[in-house]
Amino acid sequence: MRALLMVLMMALPAWAAAAELQSFDADSLSRIRRELAGRPFVLALWSVHCEPCREEMPHWRALRAAYPDVPVVLVAADEPGERDRVRDFLSSHDLADVRTYAFDDAMTERLRYSVDPKWRGELPRTYYYDAAHRVRAKSGRLSAAQWEQWLGTR
Repeated sequence: MRALLMVLMMALPAWAAAAELQSFDADSLSRIRRELAGRPFVLALWSVHCEPCREEMPHWRALRAAYPDVPVVLVAADEPGERDRVRDFLSSHDLADVRTYAFDDAMTERLRYSVDPKWRGELPRTYYYDAAHRVRAKSGRLSAAQWEQWLGTR
């Protein structure tokens, strides 16, 4: 666990180009799950207005380096009018191999419900889908021990 935390901290990039920011609508998660059928993946929801989310952002690149076979999907849960801020923030992190989305509906509640009917909007919110797409969810920042528990038992 300590080794994973060290890898995460050492892999923090100073800056680089972000991946293309895609629109996240009520059907996006279904499409992502179909595309990644039979594979584990991480879905992480965040916001430019969420300090813990912003602090956690550099760790996604390190997670991809430590677990290259587990796709990471980042979804900005901000309103569509925040898209430029989301894009600007993401561009300051090396996320070229991380899928990035932004909510594409001013009714963010509808999109939250499409992800998880029990989710009330707290951020950060992370979901781990194992290879059978059984899901584990966590609100708040995840510790290195939690990542090891989720990803070490794929």
